[in-house]
Amino acid sequence: MNSVPGASKILVGLQGEDSFWLKLDGDVRVPWCVSLESYCEAVIKQIGIKSVYVDLVGATNLDSTTLGVLAKVAVYTQQYCHQQAVLFCANEDIERLIISMGFSAVFDIQEGFGDIRLNFKDLPILDCTEAEVKEVVIAAHKALMELTEDNRACFGGLVESLEQTRS
Repeated sequence: MNSVPGASKILVGLQGEDSFWLKLDGDVRVPWCVSLESYCEAVIKQIGIKSVYVDLVGATNLDSTTLGVLAKVAVYTQQYCHQQAVLFCANEDIERLIISMGFSAVFDIQEGFGDIRLNFKDLPILDCTEAEVKEVVIAAHKALMELTEDNRACFGGLVESLEQTRS
């Protein structure tokens, strides 16, 4: 499964040697999630990474799986960097969405940032199996369910259904 909507991309970069930046642009959906989760987890667990920044300024839409992976990024940041990840969002619709999902509990949400010049690189999309995608979708929705009771009610049925159809 490696088709990616043409109107989306994910960029990654380091500021100095200790600040990891993740930039999501466009309509970011499920096909990105295996790449997004595996890359972010590997980088955040590296010794020396002290802060994580998530730039959603150019994002136009994020599906629930992407939101769940971002929740996991926030958890990894708290666990390995011992502080909250910073999330930048300028789109009112996306801001409403992330706040309704409980992101203010795990992210320091800010509207914008100064002139940051990083050498971002494109995150490649990993070729993965349907089973690998399903596992990331399940884990992402479980991460969302941990944030709020509303999320638990909203995604519980989906997670239960997907778990029953594991291969």
